[in-house]
Amino acid sequence: MLSGEEIIKAVEEKNIIIEPFDKNNINPNSYNITLADELLIHTEETLDCKKEPIVKKIKIPEEGYTLVPNKLYLGRTNEYTESEKFVPLLSGRSSIGRIGITTHLSAGCGDVGYRGTWTLGITCVTPTKVYPNMEIGQLYFFPLVGEYNIKYSGRYNNKREINNSKIHEEFEK
Repeated sequence: MLSGEEIIKAVEEKNIIIEPFDKNNINPNSYNITLADELLIHTEETLDCKKEPIVKKIKIPEEGYTLVPNKLYLGRTNEYTESEKFVPLLSGRSSIGRIGITTHLSAGCGDVGYRGTWTLGITCVTPTKVYPNMEIGQLYFFPLVGEYNIKYSGRYNNKREINNSKIHEEFEK
């Protein structure tokens, strides 16, 4: 795992791209990421993996938006990232976890070659108010060991908006 100083060095050498980048968000071995000002919520009571989910967009106002338990919110980071040399790993900040918010349900590990903002699968255990631009998670970077010829080029790549699930496309093949 890269130290904070190594993350700064990799950004300066353009081996990691984080836009916008703020040195104040560097930790001993991670980089704090922030919540953008929009969320998506599913409008259907039952989701069907064979059908494209229907969502509604919510703008998070400056005065905050209250998340409710037992609801999935899709959010995104303000930060666009990419790297051809390091594997990014997303985790919630401990301060966020201590108030009962999860920032992702299963997709915390990025692939070499992923480019874009990070879609967050946000849930909470008690009603909790969130705000745009709050530090919600951390990115860790790991060196890739060994030869590699395959880089991520999947359907979620090169996106700067919240990515709704595309699992239904797998049934359309």
